[in-house]
Amino acid sequence: MKKFLAFIVCLAACLIIAPSAHAAQISEDQAGIISMTCGSIQLQLKNLQKADSRIRVYLGSKYEFVLTNLMTNLNLRLVKNNLASSPLSASQTTFNSEREFFKTTFTDYAKSLDTLIATDCKSNPYNFYDHLEITRSKREIVRQSYLRLKDVLADHRAVVVNFRDSL
Repeated sequence: MKKFLAFIVCLAACLIIAPSAHAAQISEDQAGIISMTCGSIQLQLKNLQKADSRIRVYLGSKYEFVLTNLMTNLNLRLVKNNLASSPLSASQTTFNSEREFFKTTFTDYAKSLDTLIATDCKSNPYNFYDHLEITRSKREIVRQSYLRLKDVLADHRAVVVNFRDSL
C-alpha cells in the first residue's frame, strides 16, 4: 500500500512539474485522456495536496524556529554585548522577507490547487488543463522561494562561522 501511495504522489508531482503547453495546444486525444482518467487524476491531486500541506506545515514551523530562536536571538545577544554584525542583521532581514514571500506564494499555490481539484476535468478537460498550467506556474514560484531560503540559510551559516572565527 505504501508503494502504491508513493507511486500516486510521484505521478501527481510529475503532472504538476512536467513541461507545460497551453490548453489550446493539447490535442483532442489528450483531452480525451484527461476526461477518461479524471477520477484518477483528482485522487492523485488530492494526495499531492495532502503531502504539500504537510510539507508546508513542516517547513513553516522550521523557518519560524530558525528566525525566532536562532537568528533573532543571536542578533539580540550580539547587540547586548556590543558585537552587532551588519551581515548577520542583513541575513536575518533577507530570511524574514523571503519567508514571508514563501508563505504568501504557498498560500496562493494551495488556493490554485483547490481550484484545480474543484474543476470538472471529465466534462471540460481544456478548462482543467488551463487551471493545471496556472497551478504549475505557482508551484514553480514556491519552489524558487524554497531554493532562495536554502541559499539564505547557507549564506547565514557561513557568516556565523566567519564571525565566530574572527572573535
